Amino acid sequence: MRVKLYMSAYYLAHAVYQSYMSLYYRSAGLSSSQTGSIFAAVALVSVPAQLLFGMASDRAKKPARVLQILILLSAALLFSQALVRGFGMLLALSALFGFFYTPVQPLSDAAVLSELRAADRPFGPVRLMGAFAFALSSLAFGFALDFGGREKWVVFGAAALLVLAWGMSFLLREGRRERAGVHPFRLLKDGRLVLLLLFTLPAQVTMGYFYAFFPLRFMELPGATGALLGWANVVAAAAEVPFLLISDRMFEKLGAGKIIALSTLALGARWWIAGAARRAWVLVASQALHGLGYIAISVTMALFISRTVPKELRASGQALNSVFSFGLARVIGNALGGLAADAFGDAGGFLLCAGLCAASLALFFPLWKGGLCKSPGNML
Repeated sequence: MRVKLYMSAYYLAHAVYQSYMSLYYRSAGLSSSQTGSIFAAVALVSVPAQLLFGMASDRAKKPARVLQILILLSAALLFSQALVRGFGMLLALSALFGFFYTPVQPLSDAAVLSELRAADRPFGPVRLMGAFAFALSSLAFGFALDFGGREKWVVFGAAALLVLAWGMSFLLREGRRERAGVHPFRLLKDGRLVLLLLFTLPAQVTMGYFYAFFPLRFMELPGATGALLGWANVVAAAAEVPFLLISDRMFEKLGAGKIIALSTLALGARWWIAGAARRAWVLVASQALHGLGYIAISVTMALFISRTVPKELRASGQALNSVFSFGLARVIGNALGGLAADAFGDAGGFLLCAGLCAASLALFFPLWKGGLCKSPGNML
């Protein structure tokens, strides 16, 4: 229950930032390329930040303290964005926010998984509480936006909910870890881990485009309202439930490579629908594919790392995964995605994402299935 409460609090805040922040930037007068640049800057600074704070957590006497400091600083920096105007100031504050905020999720996963493994409990049901919280928060703020002129609520609301997550983080009781005896970059000697990271990278690039431009694509279609956008996020969160209930068993039966292949296929179909849709309700329906997309990749990689990486390097392992899935992927997806949206429209960008998923599946799944990359027995 303790870790479920923390997970719920974190995703209450994350839903508001992730689902609606691009609408706030649009209300501030930024173009698609400027919005993409801001999200790309957040992703870019996340690369050194996640490695730095992942190593700090592995070496800390009380790893949860690192997480608490990051959440509190993130809340303050997010709130400050409501107090400034102009692309330059928003870009600077967003980048600084991203430096402290992006390590929160991988460090949270590492802390929660550590407690669950000690108690021999599955991860899926705990992550499910995050999905419920995400749906509730998205829906509530979707209705709020329909009143008009409320885009600043996104910043204030997300910052306030981050403070709630900070309070809930004190429920985590993760003890002191064994000190890491090797540098976390030694993890890159694990061929199977590296191949999975490369396999997930193109799919995560498309997710970067989705989170930056889906709200904008949705609101331009006939029948779109803020409330309906909230319901679209509810559908996505509800679609996670079946997978999260069976994620641990599915991981044991199929393995990481097959699950990620299915996820990439589902994402490709989802982006094709998003690009071809002519009515808002079609995009709401397409959100049902989320249950086999991002959440499956995210949970599968977290489980793979928690079961294959030495205990003293698990926070660094989760951070390394986030460097690929958020840092590198979102830099590409947001920066190039903003240019694609300006050149081909938001819909054209989604069609390009569908093609990228197809190319990734064709390239990487045969490599994984063929077992070309093995993990050396003496990696660490």
